[in-house]
Amino acid sequence: METNNEMTVERSLEIISRHIEQSRKDITKNAGLPMILWGVMTIVTGCIVGYMWKTTGSANWNFLWFFMAIIGWVIMLWMSHKEKRKKLPVTFMSQVMSSLWLAFGIFASALAILLYVVAPFAFSTWIVYISYTPIIILLVGVCTTATGLILKQGWITAGGIIGGLAGAALAYSLPGPYEAFVMAGVALVTLLIPGIMINGRKDYV
Repeated sequence: METNNEMTVERSLEIISRHIEQSRKDITKNAGLPMILWGVMTIVTGCIVGYMWKTTGSANWNFLWFFMAIIGWVIMLWMSHKEKRKKLPVTFMSQVMSSLWLAFGIFASALAILLYVVAPFAFSTWIVYISYTPIIILLVGVCTTATGLILKQGWITAGGIIGGLAGAALAYSLPGPYEAFVMAGVALVTLLIPGIMINGRKDYV
């Protein structure tokens, strides 16, 4: 009887482990498209903002980031609704991934609103000029690194660490319109390339 119980426990652990691994593979297959979407949008917006800011000398072109964020979240909501209609199973891994990037969106959006919308109305002048781009780059790097750790993909983890730290340092070193170009480069390393590589892999089936 004891042997049967041990076999039952071992079998249960095996089933649980297999389920967790399959969950990881499922979310990995679905993780590529959002990363590609945000990567492309960030690269395009960053190049436009950087070029127009450098050409016109006006930093107001940075408001294009707000429009990009709105468009991006509308598309993401549409994709989420489409997945629900397909009745795809919601796994623990998918919830972790969604919560991770949702937290990034909340912090990034809230910080931008505080700095560029609330502060000008709350104070007659800026108290301290805070460079927004390096902070966002670090947040992207942290989330990409966490994504790589969750999915057990070392190249995504490395891209997040390198892109986040190097990108933030470059953004601090190259203030002004060049920050937008740096942001575009970081998106290439931390979002677009990993997303394409994830979608191109065939060993998750």
